[in-house]
Amino acid sequence: MNKPAQKSELKKLSEISKIIKQSKTFFIAGHVKPDGDSLGSCLALRSMLNRIGKKALVCCADDVPDMLKFMSGAGQIKKTVPKNMFFDCAIILESINFSRMGDIISPSQTKKIINIDHHSAFTGFGDVNYIVPESSSTAELVLKIFEYMKIKPSENEADCLYTGLVTDTGRFQQLNTNSGSHTAAAKLLNFGVSPNKIFNKVYANSSAGGLKLLGFALTTLKTSFGGQMAHMTITKEMFKQSGAKEDETEGIINFGMMIKGVKVSCLFKEADKNTVKISFRSVKGFNILETVKKCGGGGHKNAAGCTLKSDINSAVKIISNALKDKLNNAK
Repeated sequence: MNKPAQKSELKKLSEISKIIKQSKTFFIAGHVKPDGDSLGSCLALRSMLNRIGKKALVCCADDVPDMLKFMSGAGQIKKTVPKNMFFDCAIILESINFSRMGDIISPSQTKKIINIDHHSAFTGFGDVNYIVPESSSTAELVLKIFEYMKIKPSENEADCLYTGLVTDTGRFQQLNTNSGSHTAAAKLLNFGVSPNKIFNKVYANSSAGGLKLLGFALTTLKTSFGGQMAHMTITKEMFKQSGAKEDETEGIINFGMMIKGVKVSCLFKEADKNTVKISFRSVKGFNILETVKKCGGGGHKNAAGCTLKSDINSAVKIISNALKDKLNNAK
């Protein structure tokens, strides 16, 4: 939201600024299965800390998706850290708890923990918990840290933050987009960001296999509950036949939301014969998070995900049954 920071938020920013100034070494990590917001925010922070004379490293338990490797510093991301390595401060982004970043380090390896997130489901595991669910992205919150500390983002840092912003809002089309999203985008453009460059790197960079996978997924598109629910499935065999990578499913779920009358779209992705990852999108006023939480997942009211231990056909039935009452009573 395009509102002045509240006293409570200013207090958090002040505490973060104080810890940064007092610390010399930093561990930075986002959640496993990284996205543009998590990685972009991490890389922008690392670069800024290095510029002001601090030692900082970014870690990620999983590989960087191909479409995000263009970001400055992505090639220096570490997967592991020695257990005898200690830090003055750990900055953990977009993680519901400390272990969500993949247990790369333990809390005992750092003196202070800064927890930064914009999800409504969170735990206050940090010494400072900077949580703003109204923010469309973590990148917006990191930009506020820059501003509070009166540090102008470099062009590379601005690119990283803009990538986080544009990917977490679905190119400013998702329901979490607000005036604050566009205000942050305008500021980042003034720091040298080229929206066309970021678009080409992130969205116009698909492989032939990725497009084939989209085609396979669209052939599975079905609707139910009188056209209120759309769902698609992606199997391991589809990945094999298309030659697509695991991270090339970005955006497929949104095709279900393009159907008139659909209130919720689900994408079922087979991880193995007994594990299915499900992504959800929903229209304004249809809180999908309530259902997703019951299935052990999390996210936002209109964009969430969970994992089920079942085969893919059973997963579709489980989710359909979980949504049955809500869809039947939807207006």
